[in-house]
Amino acid sequence: MSRTTKMMRHLPDSEPGAQVDEAVMAAIAGRHNSRPQTTPLSAIATPRSQSRQRRSSLRLVGVLAAAAILILAIAFSASTLLGQHVQAFTLPANVSWDNYVLFSKQTMTNAHGERYEVMSYHNMSERMVNVETVMSGKIDVVVVADQQKALGLDMMHHVAQWDAQEWMHDPPLFDLAQLRHDLGVGSATYLGKGTFQGKEVYRIRYQNGHVLLLDMHYMPVNVLPQADGKQEPMYDTIQWLQPSQVSASMWDMQVPGNFRMGQLPGYP
Repeated sequence: MSRTTKMMRHLPDSEPGAQVDEAVMAAIAGRHNSRPQTTPLSAIATPRSQSRQRRSSLRLVGVLAAAAILILAIAFSASTLLGQHVQAFTLPANVSWDNYVLFSKQTMTNAHGERYEVMSYHNMSERMVNVETVMSGKIDVVVVADQQKALGLDMMHHVAQWDAQEWMHDPPLFDLAQLRHDLGVGSATYLGKGTFQGKEVYRIRYQNGHVLLLDMHYMPVNVLPQADGKQEPMYDTIQWLQPSQVSASMWDMQVPGNFRMGQLPGYP
């Protein structure tokens, strides 16, 4: 009742239509017609009894009108709760991304209008990444990182640098534990199903406005960025690979013998 009262308080002012009036008056007439018809009431009614009758009729009208409003409010509340139930979304407990290596390729443009590519391999079980950033003829930097350190390799000039986290710009969009948490506390919102490249997907919006797309097996297929309404996908490619499909050298964090320690170029 408290919830219904709050909702009703914000509804626009209105008054019952003619159909409500007719229904109420029909109910009153039916109530009088059901009484035993002996001596006509008008023949014995005093002015005081007529006044009581009018007040009784008015009270009945008020009760019926209040009942009608309450029924409408309850129906509205029930439909709202039902809508919330339909929109509820949870990831099944047996869903896991840990058995895969996620490959993604992204084409980006810097402040000078120059295009470059970022290719990433995420070992989901080992929590390791290999990210290569390439701008044709200018930059080719590979970063291999785990949860403690990041080794950057300038492949064009054979320079190595530790603590190269600045080249790992990719937002943590593919963290399943974080996604579960965000859905649970409401910082990620389920938007319902949609289609992407002809296939059905679940759509989940993060607080930053990005929309994560999951296939019907709850695996990410792409991300729609928040900006400009074009709804172009953020990634050119997203693939889920078996670990056996990726060379173990991708996770090697040893400085190659032909590299010298130094400073990586600035991020594009």
